[in-house]
Amino acid sequence: MIFDMSITISIGKSGRLVVPKAIRTLLGLREGARLRLEVSAGKFEAVPEPDDVTILMKDGFPVITRGPKRKKGETAKAIKADRELRAASITARRNMK
Repeated sequence: MIFDMSITISIGKSGRLVVPKAIRTLLGLREGARLRLEVSAGKFEAVPEPDDVTILMKDGFPVITRGPKRKKGETAKAIKADRELRAASITARRNMK
């Protein structure tokens, strides 16, 4: 899925940026998520790095088999995010044809 959003934030002490909750929710970011900063033409872009998670099907159900420990409810969110990412990839490939 492609989303457009623009929010103005301030740089805090020690150069820290706070990613607003609306954006964290939209991108499925949680505490400990990794972002890669890319700098080009006087701008930077924060690109989420994928979690080190493996989802396997067991008895017909998707199961997270490795990765960071998750709080209650986050497993379903991770599976949903993986499903949405795969659907967006399929849609993007179809639109390229």
